[in-house]
Amino acid sequence: MILVKHHNEGNLKPFFYFKLEEYVLNHLLKEGESYFFTWEISGVIVGKNQVIENEVNLAYLKEHNIPLYRRPTGGGCVYADHRNTMFTIVTKKKDKNFSFKDYLTQVVDAFKPLGINLEFSGRNDILFEGKKVSGTSFMQNENGMIMHGTLLYDCDVETMVRAISPSDEKLISKGIESVRSRVVNLKPYLNGMTQEQLIAHLKKELTDQVYEISPEEVEMLQEEAKYYASEEWIYRLQPKHNKILKRRFKFGSLEALLEINKGVLEELSLKGDFFHKQDNLSEFTEKFRRIPYTKEGIKNVLDTVSISDYIIDADNNDIYELLQEGIITL
Repeated sequence: MILVKHHNEGNLKPFFYFKLEEYVLNHLLKEGESYFFTWEISGVIVGKNQVIENEVNLAYLKEHNIPLYRRPTGGGCVYADHRNTMFTIVTKKKDKNFSFKDYLTQVVDAFKPLGINLEFSGRNDILFEGKKVSGTSFMQNENGMIMHGTLLYDCDVETMVRAISPSDEKLISKGIESVRSRVVNLKPYLNGMTQEQLIAHLKKELTDQVYEISPEEVEMLQEEAKYYASEEWIYRLQPKHNKILKRRFKFGSLEALLEINKGVLEELSLKGDFFHKQDNLSEFTEKFRRIPYTKEGIKNVLDTVSISDYIIDADNNDIYELLQEGIITL
């Protein structure tokens, strides 16, 4: 395989590597070639098609200044810190029976000289003594395929679970013990080998050529990768999902059911123990159909209509405060 070197190891954000993967796949990769590189992140990465609130403990991330990213490929949510190594393999798809297991086998074999005997599980995970040390995900297009994976060196399991679990403390406590029983860090079994030495070993075992990304390419990739760092990409372009918001006001309880798709509020319905002026609340909620689900989008609608015309003793500040609660960001 060809090692990709960019001379900025440790100084780049995950979204740079998302774009680097695309660049290698769509612009560098030629028939018969395969590329390999490693990278590090500190934060949580959700898959392209995941709903953040279902996967991530946002309050914990905010409290502990843990960044959140969304990658342009599918798969599940992962947490990693600087003691966790990420790796990427980019290759052409040889035929319809192609399997990335051929490349994962090379990763497994690279650990044998270190006295570490790894094995596969049924879902493209790599295990050590029956416990997971690496999980992988895939994507492909007409140019080839990308596989990226994690490699647990000395990852903080407790922070991992708290970052990507619901905020219920009982679930978190059970989750920590459950994950500890299913994953293992490699550091205790590497006879003092540092993470940097392990990465150097993998590069030596897995690659026989080098492609050096030029400073101009790095600058170009950093610029193009900015989109993957944007709030629009991370938070608003989520797949279709429903959200329920509840609050009690002086006029009674109010529950809002929102149907959201890629940052657009497609439909809003309201219910509660409030009093209608008339049975015409649908006229109000209809005005929120297909608007951007942003604070500005909500305000723009409320500048044209008054909730007090529909619900006794309610005002627009009430409905604004409720609807904006569901707009997430760190």
